[in-house]
Amino acid sequence: MIIRVVCIVLTVSVPLGWLTLLFSLGAIFLPYFAVIIANAQGANSSKASRKSAEAPTISISADSFREAKTKNDDSE
Repeated sequence: MIIRVVCIVLTVSVPLGWLTLLFSLGAIFLPYFAVIIANAQGANSSKASRKSAEAPTISISADSFREAKTKNDDSE
């Protein structure tokens, strides 16, 4: 980002010419290529180390409720 800010400042402060074009292109395309490179490196490394999460499953049968109800009825 510092290089981009410097390019923007130099684009405004340098008189019109090929340097102005160079600095304005740097301010536009440097961040673009930085994002492309960062995404390309991050995609390969994160897929290998990332594990998929599995949702826990709980199954309760109707018999469990019947047993609990009869235990409560017996204790009273």
